Amino acid sequence: MRIAKLILAVSSIVMLVGCSEKQAQISQDKSDIDRQRDIQKQQVDQHADVLKERISENSDQKKKALEATKADLKAQMKTADETKDLIDKQTKFAKKNIDEQVATSKKTVDRNAEAAKAALKESKSKMQ
Repeated sequence: MRIAKLILAVSSIVMLVGCSEKQAQISQDKSDIDRQRDIQKQQVDQHADVLKERISENSDQKKKALEATKADLKAQMKTADETKDLIDKQTKFAKKNIDEQVATSKKTVDRNAEAAKAALKESKSKMQ
């Protein structure tokens, strides 16, 4: 009977040790799952950070390109304004020059007409 009790006690101990090992394995498996979950979350966060950084860099590049275009357009506008002013000055000068030539031509026509009249008058005086 003692042997039976001893076998029963040893069997109980072996069973308890087996259950303990099974519990330890389950606990270890749960820890492994948690660790994998944390690693995967970290990878997701890192991937999201990379994507966000690319978006920011792309946005910055586009903004720089637009600023460069804006600066170029401002320079072109300045050049266009300066050219317009030059054309206005040239037009004003040309018109003034034409007005002066017209005045000079009219004076010449008046002098020629007066000279022709005087010549005609002198010619008539000589004829009489």
